[in-house]
Amino acid sequence: MKYLLMMILGLSCLNAMAATEAEKAAKKSLKAVTIFIDVSIMSRKKAAAKQMTQSHNEFAALGYELVDVNPYTENGDLEGFFVSYKIQQH
Repeated sequence: MKYLLMMILGLSCLNAMAATEAEKAAKKSLKAVTIFIDVSIMSRKKAAAKQMTQSHNEFAALGYELVDVNPYTENGDLEGFFVSYKIQQH
């Protein structure tokens, strides 16, 4: 019984970790959300754009639209982007 409970808890944690930011926002019924897309020195050009495109697609599939993208820098170095979405008004 104890083993089964630990297994169930472990699976529920994996499911929570596997959810995208868009899925988390939709589950919480958030009307607007801002996420941070972290970029490293090695992935600033190609990976950052790919991550942002993926995020835009995931949010759009759940009825959100892009509001704003703000770069975040520290000491002149790009560290990531704050990206804001809101539920589309019909």
